[in-house]
Parts: sequence; C-alpha cells; structure tokens
Amino acid sequence: MLNLRAGARAFSHWARMLKMRARAASPVDAAEKRRLLVAARKDTDVLVQAVRRYGVAVLPGYWPADRCALARAEIDRIIATYPQSVQARSDGADKRMFGVESVSDLLMDFHADPFLHRFGELMGGHDIYNFATLGALIEATRGNAGSGEGWHRDAHGFQFKAIIYLSDTSMDNGPFQYLVGSHKLWRAVTDSMVVNVVDPQQTRFTDDDIAGLAARNIEQRAFPGKAGTLLLVNTAGIHRGMPLKSAERYALTNYYYYKDQIDEGRLVQFDPMVPGTVERISRDLLAGK
Repeated sequence: MLNLRAGARAFSHWARMLKMRARAASPVDAAEKRRLLVAARKDTDVLVQAVRRYGVAVLPGYWPADRCALARAEIDRIIATYPQSVQARSDGADKRMFGVESVSDLLMDFHADPFLHRFGELMGGHDIYNFATLGALIEATRGNAGSGEGWHRDAHGFQFKAIIYLSDTSMDNGPFQYLVGSHKLWRAVTDSMVVNVVDPQQTRFTDDDIAGLAARNIEQRAFPGKAGTLLLVNTAGIHRGMPLKSAERYALTNYYYYKDQIDEGRLVQFDPMVPGTVERISRDLLAGK
C-alpha cells in the first residue's frame, strides 16, 4: 500500500531544498554556458536532454586508453605515497583518495576540465565549485558492497558529478547503476510512497527497497563501458556502484558543490584528504573563485 504521508513529506522536503538553493546560489547565464558547451561538443543538447530525462548521460572515449593507463598508474602511486590519505571502505575493497588533483598534473586535467564544470552549471542553473576529485580503486574482495557501499542519493533536488572509468568496466567489475528518472521531484514523491520513507532526509536504501521499486517497473540501469567512458550524472537520483564479482575498477569522480555548501563541516566530512587539498579549497574560496 502506498504511504501518502511519506510522499507529502518528500514533496515538502525536496521543494524546500530547491527553493533554498535558488536563494543561496548565484544563477548562471544559461545561454552563454550553452554557447561555450556547443562550441566544445556539438552533441551538448543531446547530453543535456539525457541528464534531464534519465539522470545520466554517457560519453564513450572521452579519454583515450593510453591516458587512462597513465591515470591508473598515478592512482597506484598516490596510494603508495600517501597511505594516510587513503580511505578504505567496504572491508578494505574500496580505496578512496579525495583531492588527487593536488599531487598529479594529469589528474588535475580532469579536475579542471572546463567542459565538465560548465555542463554542471548549465544543468543546475547555478554557479558550482569543484570541491575535490576522487581517485578510486575498488577490488573484487569477498563481501565488497561496491562503490558507495550500496544504493543512495547524494542530495535532494540536484547534485552534479562527472565520473570517468580508467579501466574497462563490465557487469562483473562494478559499473555505475542508476534508477532511471529517480532525480525528479515527482519520482522522489512516488518512490517515497512505495518504499515508505519515514524520514524525508533519508539518503540510503536497502536492497529490499530497490526490489520494491523494481516490482513497480522502475528501471534499474547499469552503465558498463571501456576505459575513458565519461558519465555525467545528477546524483540526486538513486544510484550505486555494483558489487564487484571479479578484477578491479579504477575511476575518477569530480565532486561539485555550491559554494555555500562548503564549510568546516564539509572539510571534516571528507577528512583525511590528499595533502594540499584543504589549502587549495581555502585559497579558492577566500579568493572568491
């Protein structure tokens, strides 16, 4: 039975988050952003429509295979050089380093990519800041829960991430998964009614929750791809990295936030980060970047 009260709570919470964002963040010139994006990629409008409709757009071959190989080597180097900055999750299977751009010129190229930044601003309609780039290696150890440790939302309303696979990613080694359309307000309301979400601020979902949504023909789509495949994602939708059955997966992820979302609490949330990252964030925000 659908829980109408849960749906009403979800609607109120999401509407409040969207209004708060509209008040707090600086709006962008959407026409100018689109002009710059189209100048870089003629398929920009197709990508925009994919993210608006489904929540995810896919660009195969965004980086060449040889560049991805160099990036994998950089992640291995950073793990070995800065072990104190490695956040091990999922019983040690998921090794995460936030701020890899601080110690690698190659990984900084992804962090500072203007196309990705502009695309996120066009989608959200407001100025965003790339807080840090996650360099991740996840392995198929027994009991791994996949990247992100299960189904979740990153936010309520809108959140942008750019993810690039640095290794070939099949259905066996942890492709990104997404509940298609779950980034939309009306879907947040109906999904909350189906799952019986008691707390509208809830961001985590169990396998049983997802099975309940699947029973109502909610599409659960996986995104395998070759090394160099780029995903542009509104991570307000429900998503995860699939648990790995074999091998490993390397990836980079840009974490974009609105500037008013970055404070001491945000820095603590991501602690420890790669040396130099906190200093770079502080300098940028003080300089008004």
